[in-house]
Amino acid sequence: MSATRTLLSPAVLARPRGRAVYWTVFTGVVLLFALAFLFPVYWMASGAMKSPDEVARTPPTLVPESWSTDGYTDAWELMQLPTHLWNTVVQAAGAWLFQLVFCTAAAYALSRLRPAFGKLILGGILATLMVPAQALVVPKYLTVADLGLLNDPLAIWLPAVANAFNLYLLKRFFDQLPRDVLEAAEMDGAGSCAPSGRSCCPCPGRCSASSRSSRWSPCGRTSCGR
Repeated sequence: MSATRTLLSPAVLARPRGRAVYWTVFTGVVLLFALAFLFPVYWMASGAMKSPDEVARTPPTLVPESWSTDGYTDAWELMQLPTHLWNTVVQAAGAWLFQLVFCTAAAYALSRLRPAFGKLILGGILATLMVPAQALVVPKYLTVADLGLLNDPLAIWLPAVANAFNLYLLKRFFDQLPRDVLEAAEMDGAGSCAPSGRSCCPCPGRCSASSRSSRWSPCGRTSCGR
């Protein structure tokens, strides 16, 4: 058996002094990392509760002299944060719904219908991932302006449909579905496209929703077949 190499040998950890040193160093390192991550959050929150004079004071104060939430209430009212938050909800929900419909249909077609030059088309779509997002800002704006969609939610929703990552994610999902599920749907009278909506879409719906936050938990095959 090969022994596992560690910074401290089991013999050192077996002694009371060795364990004390180990846990002291371990606790100190954890506390330092926690302080490094949490202090900026505290500094941001406490700074918003200081007066303008105290914020500009040198040296700065670690604890506000007088705690006040006027900074949050003023920002909420003057910056019209409810309107901006609602716009975010509308834009994100619309983009997700459009992606759920069109990306799912395109992924199902590339995975199950096997069109001519399907691999070439998929390769071209994936190649767009190598284009920086900043390079597409001006072409997207000009396209939206030519279509007359400025100041319209469709200006956000339609470009979001062309999401190569989500399309590839859904295609891989359809590739892993057992053939028995689709054959059972066809035996029930479904056509070549109907199984996508009746048997497969409940799971890609969750897949697309979770991909908005770049996290995906694949659902089990048994739940897809029900």
